[in-house]
Formats: sequence, C-alpha cells, structure tokens
Amino acid sequence: MSLLQHLEELRKRLVTSIIAIAVGMAGCFIFKGRLLALLVKPLGGRHLITLTPTESFMTTFKVSAYAGLIVASPVVIYQIWAFVAPGLKAREKRVVYFATVFTSLLFLGGVAFSWFLVLPRALNFLLTYQSDFFNQQVQAATYFSFVALFLLAFGLIFELPALILTLARLGIVDAKWLAKNRKYAILAGAIASAALTPSQDFFSVTAMAAPFIVLYELSIHLSRLVQKKAGVKTAGVMEKDPGGETADY
Repeated sequence: MSLLQHLEELRKRLVTSIIAIAVGMAGCFIFKGRLLALLVKPLGGRHLITLTPTESFMTTFKVSAYAGLIVASPVVIYQIWAFVAPGLKAREKRVVYFATVFTSLLFLGGVAFSWFLVLPRALNFLLTYQSDFFNQQVQAATYFSFVALFLLAFGLIFELPALILTLARLGIVDAKWLAKNRKYAILAGAIASAALTPSQDFFSVTAMAAPFIVLYELSIHLSRLVQKKAGVKTAGVMEKDPGGETADY
C-alpha cells in the first residue's frame, strides 16, 4: 500500500480502538456498583472514607475508566495485530502469537495469585497492625491506587520466564549462566520485590519474592529446552548442507 493508504488504515484501527475503549468504560460505569463491591472485597467489610466532595465521583470514574481499558484491551490488541500482521512473515507471526499468549497468561497468573492469596492477607496485616494505638481508616482514592499497583507488581514479576526465554532465544543468556548467577538473581529479586510492593511489609515482600525464585528456577529449565531445540535445528541444517558449511538463517 502507499503511504496514504497506510495512514488511512492506521486511522481506521485507531478509531475502532477508541470506540471499543469508550464502550468498555461506559459499560463498566453502568455496572460500577458491582465493580466497586468486587474491588473492596479484600477489605473484609471495612468501609472506605472520602475527604473531598468530588472524591467519590472521581474515584468511581477512574476505576470505571481503568476497568474499561482492561475490558477493551483484546479489541485494541487485535487492532494493533491486524495493522502489523501483513508485514510479518509466517514464522514471525507464530512467534508473536506464542509470545502474546504466553505473556498474557503469565500476567493474569500473577494478578490472580496476588488477588486470591496475597492481597487479602496483606491488607488484614496492615489494617490490624497495632490497632490498639491506631484508628485505621482507608481513603477510597488511596486504596484503589494501592490495589492497582499491588496487582500490577505481581503481574510484572510473573513475566520473568517470558523475559528470560526471550534473552535465551536471542543467545544473550543460557541455562548455565543463569544457574551460575542464581544467588545474584535471588538478591535482585528480593530488592525488586521490596521496591515493587506498595506496602513494603514483610509478608507482601516475601509473597512476591517466593514466586520470583520459583519462576527463575523454572526459567532455567525452560532455557535448557530452548537451547536443546535450537541445537537440534542447527545440527539438522549442517547435515543437509551439501557444501559442508552452515547456511546463514
């Protein structure tokens, strides 16, 4: 296509994405009651407070907007894919398919792990800590920002295998190097957990560091599989090359 045709195609994709986001936000705002009830569930029956006349409305609007973005994200991702896909080769398309599904599942796994196992316990610990001396009240805007950052941090930590596999596939790291530097990785994981966890309490940091270590060990084994597969392909190319030289692939 010509440059103008590419720009027109891009315009159509952007308009479709914007419409999907607007519809998603509107739908989430319509069901704001159920959405807010779901998000405050980890509080265990405690009520949120607001400090300004506009905080209730603005907080509800922001929560609905973020939820609408999440609901509309499959449409947005598809529009990006539909715009880029014609310029990719078949092998590149397969790689993108796998990477998109793999990273999405890992991110959702991290969010689910945080929501069901870590967040309720972390909130219970924080809100009951030294309750004899402190009257714990939770501000609405602060609470929802805390929950969003908490879930995002765990989602990012669970992306570790995808990152390491990409580096291994590119030849930047290998399983031997990863195993050799395990102790440094564990230290880096502990520091990252302390930095990414909004609360910085011992329970939350430990709950994030533990999956990091498990995922790092899993990444070492997956890297070995990737390297073995790459070695088999390289050996196959060398056997098929009649000139005795490896072709440049």
